[in-house]
Amino acid sequence: MKYKQSINLLLLGLVLLLASGCARGNANQSIIHAQGRDAAPPQKLLLFQKTPCYGTCPAYNATFYSDGTIHYEGFRYVPVTDTITLQLSEKQLQQVKEMLQKLDYTSLKDTYLSPYTDLPSSYLTFYENDREVKRIKHQQDGPEALQGTITYLHKLVMEVLEAK
Repeated sequence: MKYKQSINLLLLGLVLLLASGCARGNANQSIIHAQGRDAAPPQKLLLFQKTPCYGTCPAYNATFYSDGTIHYEGFRYVPVTDTITLQLSEKQLQQVKEMLQKLDYTSLKDTYLSPYTDLPSSYLTFYENDREVKRIKHQQDGPEALQGTITYLHKLVMEVLEAK
């Protein structure tokens, strides 16, 4: 008889413990919801990559997100050779978004190659709704708007890196 009472008490304790854990979890969800943390995570806008060359060309990846964050991975000949998170100002983010809209990247060719093997490449991978929609490899020539975008993005990444 005592054995049955002990088991019943133990089971009752476990049920109460589980119930309190569920209640606490729901309370945490309410707090998170009230703080706005259940909002959708930022979406990828663009992956900008600079590849190495036989010289001192900067090599890095910079993934731009819809909230202005940049996931940066520095490899060679850059001020930071590490993986870090950078933050664009609201104005900088707006300029990037406007530039990408004006570029009309869907009308561009997939590659603008050079006959020379020692030139670095710039890759631009464009995203819509967090899904890759276009990837461009650029080494040489191509439309002025594309070349200007590459120059602008590189300068912007270097500027934000230096300010960090």
